[in-house]
Amino acid sequence: MHGTWRYTPAGTGRRAIKLLLTLNVGKKGVKSMQFHRIQQVEPWLGRSELEALNGCIERNWLTEGPAAAAFRQSMSQLTGANHVALAPNGTLGLFLALLALDLPRGSEIIIPGFTFMASASAAVFAGLKPVLVDVDPHTFTARPEAFERAITPRTSALMPVHIYGQAAYAAEIAQVGKRHGLAVIEDAAQACGVRYRGQHAGTFGDVGVISFFADKTITMGEGAAVLSREQRLARRISLLRNQGRESSGSFIHESLGMNFRVTDMQCAVGQAQMARLPQVKIDRLRRYNLFQEGLTGLAQLRFMKVDPNSEFIPFRFPILCPRMPELRDALELAGVQTRSMFYPLHRQPCLAGLIDPVDLPICDTLYGEGLCLPVHQGLQDSDVHHVIDVIRNTLSRKSSVS
Repeated sequence: MHGTWRYTPAGTGRRAIKLLLTLNVGKKGVKSMQFHRIQQVEPWLGRSELEALNGCIERNWLTEGPAAAAFRQSMSQLTGANHVALAPNGTLGLFLALLALDLPRGSEIIIPGFTFMASASAAVFAGLKPVLVDVDPHTFTARPEAFERAITPRTSALMPVHIYGQAAYAAEIAQVGKRHGLAVIEDAAQACGVRYRGQHAGTFGDVGVISFFADKTITMGEGAAVLSREQRLARRISLLRNQGRESSGSFIHESLGMNFRVTDMQCAVGQAQMARLPQVKIDRLRRYNLFQEGLTGLAQLRFMKVDPNSEFIPFRFPILCPRMPELRDALELAGVQTRSMFYPLHRQPCLAGLIDPVDLPICDTLYGEGLCLPVHQGLQDSDVHHVIDVIRNTLSRKSSVS
């Protein structure tokens, strides 16, 4: 017999713990006890992915091959990109794209200060100097005018970053780049399936990169798609990722390159995941709306606003709260794994001496007050309501911070 209860220990006051307790009861009493923890990340995997992997084994083809070709074709159809190349992960995808653009070493690339570290580290390893700009306090993405104000004679590229499942003013930023003769590389890691004014994120600039890490809308464990428009750039990407040659098996290398290839096993999983994308969008939006409805009216909470020009496939449910540390601790005690927002790039220790000092107050606020809640497929409605209850109960009490 199995039993499941929501359990709140008595007498714990401010630090009340609310957990899912599952008991496995046999003839001789309780055989096992398990607490259910709500995870931040949980890929949606099943029989179709297993069958796709089994197909690779049956074909005896593990390196890039037919599954990779099929996945590239699917990504081209989804995004409308003229050319799709694959990379081992989003970080290396950005690095590969920047290498292919062949920008002047030491030139400046403008990047939002609110993004994952890979946006800046890829630029540094490609020989560029990141110049950081602040973001919009409502959408958490950098606006076109922020990019334009930061342009100098040393600027060679702009890197808009699509954040938390919405697009980042992509058309307008691409126009800024065009007016100033600058390359535009889109960090669309979190924007698979997202369109802006009807066009897919990652296809507005010269090149865009979508990630397939385990927490993304669709996943292949690790991996990325590098999207480009022009044949010349696409060919350079192709040579760079395959050790300077058009195809594997040839020992004539017309240019220098590295190995940025992936496996057919990854691509087989990615292809199976593509069929799940419509349902993922529906389910994530429904959970996002459940959170928003359940938390609306709390004066201490603020939500991210979605640009009406952008399609939206939630990556997380981000909230802002001045009592974030207290809220985070309460959720963790209640069995909910949380995730902070990005540590601002201008405060990253590894970038000291590589960037100019800059004041980015919105980025600071997002990190100081921001918390991300899960919206993945493994989340049940009861889990969402549990999280809502913990947040409401915590914020109904007087702050523990004097």
